[in-house]
Amino acid sequence: MAARSLVFALSAALLASTTLAARAEPATVELRLLETTDIHVHLHNYDYYRDRADDTVGLAKVATLLEQARAEAENSLLLDNGDLIQGNPMGDYMATVRGLEPGEIHPVYKAMNLLDYAAGNLGNHEFNYGIAFLEAAIAGADFPYVSANVFVVDGDDDPSNDRNFIDPYLILDRTVTDTTGASHPIGIGVIGFTPPQITVWDRANVEGRLYAADIVETARRFVPEMKAAGADIVIAVPHSALGSTTDRGEMAENASYWLSTVDGIDAILFGHAHRVFPGEDFAGLDGVDVAAGTLNGVPAVMPGFWGSHLGIVDLTLEVEDGAWTVAGAQVENRPIYTRDGRTVVSLVDPHPDVLAAVADEHQATLDFVRSA
Repeated sequence: MAARSLVFALSAALLASTTLAARAEPATVELRLLETTDIHVHLHNYDYYRDRADDTVGLAKVATLLEQARAEAENSLLLDNGDLIQGNPMGDYMATVRGLEPGEIHPVYKAMNLLDYAAGNLGNHEFNYGIAFLEAAIAGADFPYVSANVFVVDGDDDPSNDRNFIDPYLILDRTVTDTTGASHPIGIGVIGFTPPQITVWDRANVEGRLYAADIVETARRFVPEMKAAGADIVIAVPHSALGSTTDRGEMAENASYWLSTVDGIDAILFGHAHRVFPGEDFAGLDGVDVAAGTLNGVPAVMPGFWGSHLGIVDLTLEVEDGAWTVAGAQVENRPIYTRDGRTVVSLVDPHPDVLAAVADEHQATLDFVRSA
């Protein structure tokens, strides 16, 4: 009897240890981050200046890539990095000729609201038509906006009590599926940044109303706050290019390289320069790995301009006892076209739903430029 009890005890202990060992294994979650940036009102694959189709541009074409990229991933999140409402004749027509009536939706958001964006960040060109038009435009977005370093001028010379123009960051409460099919709650922090130079470039629109702070210092202020508020991972969305890798510079326009040195940031989706990162033209810079697509070890992507590419960062996350870590990442940019010599070769068709959503404004823009 004693021997049998000993066998049972040993079996129970073995089972318990095996169960504990199994529980100790962290769960693995693959999270795909998707980015658009610097669309500049290029919704159609069309060149309004030359009045002809153009297969090198268009959110409608990116939407087709987006549909494909989402189908490949169990978990995904789409973010936009700004410079949306200005940049081609449709933008000028909407801002200076047609305007926006209360409750009317800007064509940019008619298109984007079809695509399930999680959040957007303000670029510098969002301020070109004035604050009132900007506020009227983004009111039509079905997703929230962030910008951490743009503040309201309150006139009291005490920056500690200044409020942000819009929310500095947000924490997206999501449920993600791991590689075994189990579900996990996660708080995904998203923080945005705008070039501080808006106070110079758009002084007539913002002077006395808004001011901008240094990107990196603002990140150092808010990222710990995001972590304390429940962000398990932090995604930075700076409308700011790579910048110098040797001199950070105060109030730098392009600060994404130095943003990667801020503790707690897990991925950077950047823009502003109308370039593609990773790319060989960035090779050889200290701290920049173009093969891995990282800045100082932080995965980062910059997907061109006017809808030329869809940026993708695939994060491999591990979670154990509620604690999340980034175990690996892959970075790529998917283009809407390639070139054979001087010939443009289209790689995807424009998404018909996006074309249909902005058909009226597209025709109105054609009438506008043809009447000039």
